[in-house]
Amino acid sequence: MTESVDGKTLGPIWDQLLDQIAEQRWFADKQRRAVRIDPVALFWIRKDLPAVVIAVVDVLFEQGGQARYQMPLGVRAIGSAPSPGPPGPAAVISGGDPGRDLVVCDALADPEMAALLLEHLTAAGTIAGEPRGTLSARVLRPGLDLGSSQLPARPLSLEQSNSLVVFDERLVLKVFRRLWPGVNPELQLLEALDGAGFSGVAAPWLAVECAIGDETHSLGMLQTYLRNGSDGFTMALTSLRDLQADLTPDADGEVPTTEQCDLAVISRGGSFLGAARELGSLTARMHLALSDQGLRADLRARPLQVSDLMEARHRIEDHLDLLLRETDPRLEPLRVHRARLRILLEAMANLAPSGMAIRAHGDLHLGQVLRTDEGWHILDFEGRPAVPVEERSAHVSPLLDVAGMLRSFDYAAAVALRQQVDPDEPSARTLAPYGRSWARLTRQDFLLGYYQEEGIQAVAGPQPEMGPLLAAFEIGQALYEVQYELRTRPEWLTIPLEGIARLVHEVQS
Repeated sequence: MTESVDGKTLGPIWDQLLDQIAEQRWFADKQRRAVRIDPVALFWIRKDLPAVVIAVVDVLFEQGGQARYQMPLGVRAIGSAPSPGPPGPAAVISGGDPGRDLVVCDALADPEMAALLLEHLTAAGTIAGEPRGTLSARVLRPGLDLGSSQLPARPLSLEQSNSLVVFDERLVLKVFRRLWPGVNPELQLLEALDGAGFSGVAAPWLAVECAIGDETHSLGMLQTYLRNGSDGFTMALTSLRDLQADLTPDADGEVPTTEQCDLAVISRGGSFLGAARELGSLTARMHLALSDQGLRADLRARPLQVSDLMEARHRIEDHLDLLLRETDPRLEPLRVHRARLRILLEAMANLAPSGMAIRAHGDLHLGQVLRTDEGWHILDFEGRPAVPVEERSAHVSPLLDVAGMLRSFDYAAAVALRQQVDPDEPSARTLAPYGRSWARLTRQDFLLGYYQEEGIQAVAGPQPEMGPLLAAFEIGQALYEVQYELRTRPEWLTIPLEGIARLVHEVQS
């Protein structure tokens, strides 16, 4: 039986993995047909069986072009593998004789291989790539203690664009799958926030990076694991379910008044209002930390400029044009509002810039915040993984983050209603206004918590003056939601479309 492997051994696997890569949750190019996987660099953590290798590969597409991905792979003799964790791509290498076949699988789904990976990354300085490149692990803060033995590993089977493995219930390794040239924005911002003393993030310990030719890539990072946490979206749905549970027995199709809805939310479903205010405060403190002039030059805040507003406007308009070119009849509600949307976006040309342009979170919503015994924490500073790093690293108005969170409150209310009743049932006419009231009140409390933080108006702009800009950013966020739901979850497409209709109405009134 083969005792060690190398790049030549892996030669037959790439065609096998090609057929499976589109099925992986982390594969961000599902709209394109992959036709070949080319290994660019293999960083061997261990060549003796069971072997572990970090493969950096280029995926080539039928329509042309390519995208770079990271695939941590494990190699075992068939029959020696333990029960894997979350499923991943797998391949078989024939040894030519009985008992010599090998199986290749996702190393992060195998607890033993994941432990080997962490042990080597924290102990080794650099790893030479095959046939080229260098991998290194960079310490972000001192004091990391792994003990004297391998830490038990537990892969997380979350639906995410990256992969996570928890070690000893106190550390988590986040592996970036889609790779872009340069330093990942999440690493940059976590280092900056940790250095500025912002406590609302999981402490970063280690950055894993590679250099291939003239390009560098962030491969992953090791952080403190936030145990026993509940994400904000789940907590919001719980609040809404508690509200609806009391209302559903009497939901007969009659539409309640706004006063009735507000009273019910405050008295029965208001448990999340205080949380919304805390989240507003947390978001403001994050923005204040990211506007600290002590940050290094490329991260430092600067005054918001007219060009920043114009760039944001053109980006939203391009997104709108892209969707309007779609022939899908389900987008007809968007076409109905296109004239009003263009007027709203054109009004951005008359806005005077106020506040600062900062390196913002980039994808802030209720699913990106976690409540633990120590309080709220903000996660996933990577931004939208499908967007190039250069765009994600741009300085923008902090209101982009605020808009993302405000849209998330609306989303929670709409999802909770769908979980409770069919939208076409008469009872939905009764329950829907309560959900909209919950969303409006939580939005108000979030903004109250945000703008009560001392100094935030100098960073985000005065609250009354920034209303039109915030509305435009909400439109941009909702258009992103439309595109996402159209591609991945069409049964939810009406949620952002209805949100756009409400936003247009609110701006006009």
